[in-house]
Amino acid sequence: MVIDEKEITLRLESKDEQCMRMLFDRYYHALCTYALKYLPSLSDAEDTVQNVFISLWENKKGQRFEGSLQAYLFGAVTKAALKLQQRQGRFVFNDIEMHVNQLLDEMIAFNEEEAESRKMKLQQEVDSLPPKSKEIFTAIVLENLSYKQTAEKYHVSVNTVKTLYALALRKLRDNLGDLFVMALFLYH
Repeated sequence: MVIDEKEITLRLESKDEQCMRMLFDRYYHALCTYALKYLPSLSDAEDTVQNVFISLWENKKGQRFEGSLQAYLFGAVTKAALKLQQRQGRFVFNDIEMHVNQLLDEMIAFNEEEAESRKMKLQQEVDSLPPKSKEIFTAIVLENLSYKQTAEKYHVSVNTVKTLYALALRKLRDNLGDLFVMALFLYH
């Protein structure tokens, strides 16, 4: 059952902890992938996204939430990733945030035909992945399995799962460019 953003927002306002599980299930993988645009490792991306979810819960529960949760989460991940880059002494471009806001506006604005076209393009790229990477990517993104669950399902180590997933994400990102984040979000 897919619950819309309005329902999640109402649950956030009423301090219902289930809303965080709903948000996590709905956005976690897309946000981690998105964070990889700015961060060098999957581990950094996961930590950043988890911190954004924690911050959202701590700062917004019980309050009226205005606007799009999707836009808020992607914007918060961008800011958190850029701050992490700065703390680690990496060079950060000043116009990245403008680019991100434009990308978010485009995500919200596309019509169904464009969305379907992007999903099909992503599916073609997923189909072209090496078989093991494709299995891992599908298990994590479509089946929403954790790394541990995926490792158990395919009888491999968690590190192997993380490596194959990171390789799949990198290949998809390289082949799809800016389309990647939007297509992955729609695909999921």
